[in-house]
Amino acid sequence: MFVYQVIQGKAQPINNGPELEGTFKSAYVHWDGTSAPKERKGPPRGFRMSDHKVKAEVNVPAVDVNVQLTKLEDLDINPDLFVPMSAGTIFDKVISNDGGILPATNIMAAGAPGIGKTTVLLDHLANLQANGHKVLFISAEMNEMDMARYLKRFPNWASLPILFMNNYESHANLVIEKVLQEGYDVVLTDSYTEVNDTVKEHTGWTRGKTEKWFLDLMTKHNKSSAYTAFVTILQLSKGGQFVGSNKLKHMTTSMMHLDWEGGENGRRYLEFSKNRVGAVNKKLYFNFSEGVTFNEARFETDIANDELLAEEAKQLESEGSAFDRIFGFSEPAATAE
Repeated sequence: MFVYQVIQGKAQPINNGPELEGTFKSAYVHWDGTSAPKERKGPPRGFRMSDHKVKAEVNVPAVDVNVQLTKLEDLDINPDLFVPMSAGTIFDKVISNDGGILPATNIMAAGAPGIGKTTVLLDHLANLQANGHKVLFISAEMNEMDMARYLKRFPNWASLPILFMNNYESHANLVIEKVLQEGYDVVLTDSYTEVNDTVKEHTGWTRGKTEKWFLDLMTKHNKSSAYTAFVTILQLSKGGQFVGSNKLKHMTTSMMHLDWEGGENGRRYLEFSKNRVGAVNKKLYFNFSEGVTFNEARFETDIANDELLAEEAKQLESEGSAFDRIFGFSEPAATAE
């Protein structure tokens, strides 16, 4: 059965029926192909218009994409990118194999509330500044009075340049973009979530667009003449996951975690679960008994023990292979499939 919709008296085929001559008054017409067409107020029972609607074709213009391949040997890399920024503590050795934060890298730091993320990283920032590096702290979680309370315990923080986001009721994105134009060696942000929430509120952007703005901003200044490195504190959800998309994690150079050993109020430690420029799963214990203090002896001992175990495993493997050769044991030769 062919069904037609009547438009200005003409029957327009819905399900590929042949054209019908004549003028019709009702809204629909159906025809069995033999007898006279029948007019009706609606489609026949059981006939679904949505099954027969044809989507209009969209003509997408052809795009000529220019593709350029790159060879690493052709890159003109500034040698300054390989010079680490040292704070003069054992923490440098954990951050990278070169001994410090490398220019144009991005470090994410996650941990439970109260573990000491801000304290450890602010102290590191102050030590970097003392060694001649240009640094900036973007604070979206603490105001001036909150920070002032730290000065008695951490007097070395007194000269840190700080951008307090609570002082700006609009255009947070433009404020951050402008201050970064001054060019910094290292920028510490506390926290990613609070900065993005503030920017999202001021701009009306979606969460996805706000995150893209943040990532693009880091990339832009990574590639600037200052080769800015970013250290960003992440908040954790109740389930222990960092707040942000996987893109945020994947584009970072390293992911650091701070936690208590054996539960809250145990010994504090930090380690990297991902590190493109250094080791992972190497714990560095710290406390706040006298400022920020790292257990350097414990760290060096753990590293030495790891190296010893690796050497012993290598030696055992070598001795096992020699034993097999002496007694004529050998692995069966691989056969081609």
